Amino acid sequence: MEKYAKRIRQKTAFAEVKRFRYAYIMILPAVVLTLMFSYFPLAGIIIAFKNFNFETVLSDPNIIKAIINSEWVGLGNFIQVFRQPQMLDAIKNTLIYGFTNLVIGFPFPIILALLFNELNNLKFKKVVQTVSYMPHFLSWISVIGLCYSFLAAEGPINDLLVKLFGTDFQYSDPLMDSKYFLPIIFTTNIWKNVGWSSVVFLASIAGIDQTLYEAADVDGCGKFRRVINITIPCISETIIIVFIMSAGQLVNTNFEQVYGFQNVFTQEKTEVINTLVYRQGIENGEYGLATAFGLAQGIANIALVLGANALSKRLSGSSIW
Repeated sequence: MEKYAKRIRQKTAFAEVKRFRYAYIMILPAVVLTLMFSYFPLAGIIIAFKNFNFETVLSDPNIIKAIINSEWVGLGNFIQVFRQPQMLDAIKNTLIYGFTNLVIGFPFPIILALLFNELNNLKFKKVVQTVSYMPHFLSWISVIGLCYSFLAAEGPINDLLVKLFGTDFQYSDPLMDSKYFLPIIFTTNIWKNVGWSSVVFLASIAGIDQTLYEAADVDGCGKFRRVINITIPCISETIIIVFIMSAGQLVNTNFEQVYGFQNVFTQEKTEVINTLVYRQGIENGEYGLATAFGLAQGIANIALVLGANALSKRLSGSSIW
């Protein structure tokens, strides 16, 4: 009987695959790319526990053999990561930047989506949405280049301030002062991503039953009360899920952004974990060190996501799983 049931299940599964074969063919490239770039490289995690030196690859072109034959050091690389002189400062900066972008920056896409939803002029709405999405498609190096051009001491921002405040205004370049580093990181991150991030919330708002708004209009509710009593409660699950998925970014700052904005004047006080490990691990050829930190950071990200998911499930009943 069990064999018969198993055979029936296999036939049913095969029939489903055959029925939706074109859909499976369409997603096949994405599956292959995911396997190649996200799962197959996981085998390289073993480097975190070995004293791997790239010079061994030069003597033996078989990189797999070179990795396997490297000296096993166990947790030595992990210990060395946290013995770096600047590591404590880097951890502090990482948490500060991550907390600012995650917690303070999180409401901005929601607010923007709510504002878009209240626009009645469709042409104006499309134009504003398109303009807000455009920065997302710029690379970070382009954004950084624009900031260096606009904020330079001889740039247009300083020229405008001189026009407004007179010749007594002193020219300055905030990118050369570490005290402005966090505001610049936060502002550029919001400017680049807020429009694109609002798409998820706009999609969730579009799924709200319109009869709820009609009933609210009959009861005399204004726009603000409709947002508070209908829109936000209806998209609360989406907000919670997006926040949980973003929780792992608390210890994972945007390397391209931070590294691009750093310079000789700010680097010492603005070092984060990613940039420190890049300099100590990649630039100095200590790949075991860099891999060890990548593994530790991944474990920390998973722990944060699991913790946020469990907390959300306990407090609100909503969670990813």
